[in-house]
Amino acid sequence: MSKVEAYKNLIRQFYAKSVPEDSKAHFAQYLEDPEFLEAWEQLIDDDELDRASSSEPDDDQLFDKIKFDSRIKEYLTTVPLRKKLISTKVFKIAIASLILCTTVGSFLIWNINRKSNPTLVSNTKDWVVPGKERAQIILENGQVIDLDKITGDTVIDNGAFEILKLADGSISYRMKKGDHNEKKIAYNTIVTPRGGEYNLKLPDGTRVWLNAMTTLRYPIVFDKIKREIYLQGEAYFDVMAQQEDGRRIPFVIHTGGQALEVLGTEFNLQNYGQDIVTTLVEGKVKLNFVDSRLDDQYLAPAEQSIFYTKANKVIKNTVDPYYFTAWKDGKFAFSKTSIQDVMGIISRWYDVDVIYNTKIENFEFSGTISRYEDFRKLLKTIELVGGIHFEIEGRKVYVKN
Repeated sequence: MSKVEAYKNLIRQFYAKSVPEDSKAHFAQYLEDPEFLEAWEQLIDDDELDRASSSEPDDDQLFDKIKFDSRIKEYLTTVPLRKKLISTKVFKIAIASLILCTTVGSFLIWNINRKSNPTLVSNTKDWVVPGKERAQIILENGQVIDLDKITGDTVIDNGAFEILKLADGSISYRMKKGDHNEKKIAYNTIVTPRGGEYNLKLPDGTRVWLNAMTTLRYPIVFDKIKREIYLQGEAYFDVMAQQEDGRRIPFVIHTGGQALEVLGTEFNLQNYGQDIVTTLVEGKVKLNFVDSRLDDQYLAPAEQSIFYTKANKVIKNTVDPYYFTAWKDGKFAFSKTSIQDVMGIISRWYDVDVIYNTKIENFEFSGTISRYEDFRKLLKTIELVGGIHFEIEGRKVYVKN
């Protein structure tokens, strides 16, 4: 008999209330064995356990029975339970162990996870989740549109133009014929909060992906002499080339003290503070530094410039653009990145505050992780490098040696 089949027999005994006492004593160890959980899930998939109990409660009843049972209330102050984030199979396993193994109530799955992850202490009922598509558009007249509250395939009529929210969640613009006054340029502003991201197509066809905590101001119709927009935060651009009477129409992005002129290209632009980081993926860009005597800079693919506005200097390096653009494709990508930079990126995306209890130096992290990873698992992955620990309280993350 295979190990999985042996476990199945044991589980059937649990349901029949005839499990041997020595097996009860080892129940916590069984729960830590993937083959035990596999056996239990197979029985659930085969509906065998459902047939064994015709009075089994539905998912809501299962959740409430776990949540309000006196034997696990003590864990609720440290381990948050969210019904939507726990599968039905796990509910059934947990409730079965709760009902049938009264002598091992302290060995519930949540307690095991708590013991296996001692550094990530959480004293909160809040649940930290990854960011999502969330943004607001502020129209020229001050009207605010919450894009995440609008379903896909929706047209928002704004008089001279229409805003289209497509099925994939992105937005684009469509002008109405004869309604545009070219003498007056009207601007819209799109804002993503902490824990938000969005992508849109500008009126000229340029695609823009906005990271968390980003503001982009742009005209609803571009000038035929120069296309100009204004950025604060981080965005990835795929600029559409345009010509008028055989002449190229420049595309210029103003961010802080830097003006970037696009020469037909894809690039990432970041400006969250005093430093402005431009990473070129393909094409060519020209950088001009406003109110500065610094020379203009030209970037080729895989080159990056960092403009230190406070020190009034610029440094150009060759980099792997992947590590600076992976966020657009749903990933964190780090290569010997300082813990301060790593946590700065994470804090914007998960909407948490990071506090350093001690001065941490010479800690670098390399790796690629999904931006939609469970928050505790993400921090645990960073901890595995060694020399650093985290504690979570509410939406605060404490970093310790």
